Amino acid sequence: MTNDELLSKTISYLRFPLTVGVVFIHFNLAYCLNIHGVIRGLGNPDWFFLIVYIISVLLPRIGVPLFFIISGFLFFYRKDFDKSVYTQKLKTRVRTLLIPFVLWNIIAIVWQLKRFLPGASLFYRPVVEVQLSFVRIINTFLCNVDNRGIFIGPPSPAPVMGFCPINGPLWYVRELMVMAVLSPIIYWLLKKAGRWFVIVMGLVWFFSSVILPRGNYAYIYMGMLPAPLFFFSLGAFYSIFKENIVLSFRKLKYASLIYIPIAIADICTRGLTCNEYIGKAGILVGIVAAVVLVSYLLEFGKVKVSARLANSSFFVFAFHRIFMEDVGRFAFTMLHIPENNPYAMLALYFAVPIFTILVCLALYVLLKRYAPKVCSLLTGGR
Repeated sequence: MTNDELLSKTISYLRFPLTVGVVFIHFNLAYCLNIHGVIRGLGNPDWFFLIVYIISVLLPRIGVPLFFIISGFLFFYRKDFDKSVYTQKLKTRVRTLLIPFVLWNIIAIVWQLKRFLPGASLFYRPVVEVQLSFVRIINTFLCNVDNRGIFIGPPSPAPVMGFCPINGPLWYVRELMVMAVLSPIIYWLLKKAGRWFVIVMGLVWFFSSVILPRGNYAYIYMGMLPAPLFFFSLGAFYSIFKENIVLSFRKLKYASLIYIPIAIADICTRGLTCNEYIGKAGILVGIVAAVVLVSYLLEFGKVKVSARLANSSFFVFAFHRIFMEDVGRFAFTMLHIPENNPYAMLALYFAVPIFTILVCLALYVLLKRYAPKVCSLLTGGR
């Protein structure tokens, strides 16, 4: 296997397991099973929440940062960057990012109309009203939190998860579009400052909660921006300077040995101020560890790339959040799962994301076979 083949296969293989991790992030039973405004299952023992924390927080949080690294690497891969290339890249991103972003958010809006169906109050808090205005429509696509979008209802007891559209995970796609627009600036800064630009952005991301102001939603967005900028620029750095990212990470393979002690320290410091920085250190080391581990497994033939799983990753990523919590609410309510039985709740915790992923895969296969043009629009031609 050549170095380029190893690079390609490593990136392809990582797509699906990272997406599975994102799915589990979004079914974190520490706060996600909201029925009638009540978060269910909070009375379970500590070991239950430890398992949930490891699988829904600790391990999968490398997913989106690594996606940004891969995107930054591929954006500049094997092309001299100039005005014509930039223009072509933007045109391509309309098809691969903007159109899917709009379509999947429209699907999420339509899905929310189920709250007006008879019997919906059995599972959902009511939507008081729908307000249509230009600002609210834009907010629905960009910042659909705290009743800023078109659907107005009772305040949610769950924490506000950043500056997200109505289809929450698509904040990642929105930021990729921002990175594409800013790519000439990123390219120029990398050419001029090289790794120092990456280091500075890394420090801004690492200490963002201290150095960035807090306040209104503009500041919330400022708090989100350093992560995409840092990780996208990190991937771009390897591409612009013609370095194989897999081989470069392999030089740091022994650094990945400290991931386990970092993970243990993360678990032991939950709730403390220092946990944020331990967690971010874990993300950096975990990214290296994941790339190195997968590359060696592929090289020695222990795993193989599944083209279908790799290609379906974006569909699973874009669709899962729309209905996964509904699956959880339905299963919890209709199966009468005792919320303070940790074994029953743990079964629910694993069953709902797995069922969701299987449904997404089935729909992807059906669309790919019987409505390929629709599937291509929804996935950006992936």
